[in-house]
Amino acid sequence: MPKVLTVAARESFKAVLREYKKSSALGSDDRAQLQRWINDDRAEQVWNKIQCTARNKNAWLPRRYLITEILAARRVAIATGHRGKLRERYRNAAAEMKQIAKFLRKPHPYGMPGYPQSAKLAQMLDHAASYFRKEVEPSRNVPGVLKFSRKAQPHMIFMSMVSTDLKGITGRWLDEEVAVLAEIAFDWPDVIDLEAVRWARRQGPGRKKAVPDSSSSDLIT
Repeated sequence: MPKVLTVAARESFKAVLREYKKSSALGSDDRAQLQRWINDDRAEQVWNKIQCTARNKNAWLPRRYLITEILAARRVAIATGHRGKLRERYRNAAAEMKQIAKFLRKPHPYGMPGYPQSAKLAQMLDHAASYFRKEVEPSRNVPGVLKFSRKAQPHMIFMSMVSTDLKGITGRWLDEEVAVLAEIAFDWPDVIDLEAVRWARRQGPGRKKAVPDSSSSDLIT
């Protein structure tokens, strides 16, 4: 095996986390999550299990890819779970966009030439209004995962997303590893019960069920 590959193979997962944390593109929340990951004694064990399972399926899973996906999953889960806080602001902005689009489509009252890009700009505003309304709708479909209700908790959304992604890569449900990653991602004070992970992922694509308010203690031990 070439020397460079040998060195890469022996590099610890925590070493990659430390190197990743140096990126100037990361925000403070991402850095905090990475630091918790570095400090967690289970980090290497979780990575080894995921990597081994992926290899059994002849799948190649780079360390940095996994880290990038986990950080992104947390951001998406938080944005989806907390979208209710933005609902009034986004809906009002969408309404204003529709009004401006309507104004742009009206002919000049005295027959003067209109703004040359009026039609194009009005169409863009219509699309933008639709986008922002969808962002804060009471229930939302995340492709490949489940339909989230307004009561969906970010850590449950995260577990559903990560479970689905890892199943696609490794061919297996890695509930224990997903639970640990969720505990690290959200700085969870307790152990997340595996049944909570299973419940989240069992609400799979195409079903009409929504994630409950999972702050309930029966899902946490």
